[in-house]
Amino acid sequence: MPRLSPLSRACSCALVGLALTTGCPADDPMETASTSDSDGTSAGTDTTGEPDPSCEGLDVPTLDETSCTPLASDYMPRTNMSADDSWPACVSDNGQYNLVDTTPSSVARVEAYEMIADLLWRGDAAPTPADFTAARNVYVTPEGLESRLVRREDLHYEPVPMEDWDPLVDADKQCSLEANYMKYPERCVGPATMSPIVVDAFAEGQGGNDPELNAAKIEGTLLWFLYTSVYKESNTCATSKAKDCDSAWAYYGGGYQQDGGIGLAARVLSESPESHARIFDGLLAVRCWRDLTADGDMYPLLEELDAADQQLFQQGWEQLDQALHRGYARVLRARMEAMISNACDGSSTAADWAFLQVAGPALDREATERGAPEASTLSALWKMDTPNAQNLADGIAALDAVFTCG
Repeated sequence: MPRLSPLSRACSCALVGLALTTGCPADDPMETASTSDSDGTSAGTDTTGEPDPSCEGLDVPTLDETSCTPLASDYMPRTNMSADDSWPACVSDNGQYNLVDTTPSSVARVEAYEMIADLLWRGDAAPTPADFTAARNVYVTPEGLESRLVRREDLHYEPVPMEDWDPLVDADKQCSLEANYMKYPERCVGPATMSPIVVDAFAEGQGGNDPELNAAKIEGTLLWFLYTSVYKESNTCATSKAKDCDSAWAYYGGGYQQDGGIGLAARVLSESPESHARIFDGLLAVRCWRDLTADGDMYPLLEELDAADQQLFQQGWEQLDQALHRGYARVLRARMEAMISNACDGSSTAADWAFLQVAGPALDREATERGAPEASTLSALWKMDTPNAQNLADGIAALDAVFTCG
């Protein structure tokens, strides 16, 4: 029998000696009542004051990362300063991120995320309408979070075809056109999906409606944005501007080295230090590649380089991508465990579920692309209105199976 985590034992003990009035769980653990909001996200499983019946005997898998090892092709600066891997010596071998250019403006955007977090979801009490107004003022600061979120593209998807381009709009801003983001919502994820969620959640919060739930929607969207931004900037570091390597590094940890970090880095580090270290290795791999392909003070673009250099970039970029999936999955896992804990002691789970329904589907594409049978379990979970603790435990098992390492 799998070893139970402390959470598993707590959920089981929560029901000992308690006479439940909610009845037995459905035969099909995926059958739940519908409480969807108008925007398609669920209102969550709110408290009844009674523990979730499915908590009795619940087995929440314990995370095991002991089998994870780097690929032979990986850049490994933490092992003998990269001397034992296949990568040539470069500026990143000491394990420190060295800037290509000046401190990137994305540092300020991650600091803005931290300010919004303090206002909306880190306090002891539910945020007030005034808190939402203050947080929104931070969000809409010129050249701040909003300015990049509304045009963010997910480079995991094919670009907008050139026949749909507006010749008067820059190539990297084609997703700002309504016709394009309506037609290509997965690529144009910022304007098509992220921005509407944030705009609506701020408006609802300022109106005094469901403050914790709307704060959770903003939290989930902004973490999703940071995760997507690291991948995007690490690509345009090769294809557009070398200083975007710095932006990728800053979007992850807010300008910190591996031993620290704010924003997404802080969340990953708190749940899985090795996942955090692997992401930093990936960032250093991309920076190493940029150093190796420099021509004096010039940085040739990817298309100008030979096949070997192009292949090395793909190698480093993929290393970073896989590590990001793993780290992001650990953040989702922690929130799923928190939701189980709340469900098992009869507390509200609405905010937890609002966060997960926004942030969770970001991994569906990768799970499906890997051909993992558990991908359908995850996809079905995010679509549920009111998952019970067993549904969430099954989701954690699926998440661990798909994103074991990276």
